[in-house]
Amino acid sequence: MEELFRHRRGTMRERGDLRPDADPVAPTHLLAAAFQEGMLLEQAADDTTPLGDAMNGVLDYIASFATHSC
Repeated sequence: MEELFRHRRGTMRERGDLRPDADPVAPTHLLAAAFQEGMLLEQAADDTTPLGDAMNGVLDYIASFATHSC
């Protein structure tokens, strides 16, 4: 999963969709952690809200490195 995220982020950087100062590794780790923790909380609470909140938060963070509005 992380390799796919790294590849897609590299593609986005090559197209100029990401700012040059965007960290090349941390967003991949954050996305994987948000997904895994969100799934754990979802299962514990039997509610999809924690997963949605975790994913929305990390995607908003990653979007902050976009060179234009997505």
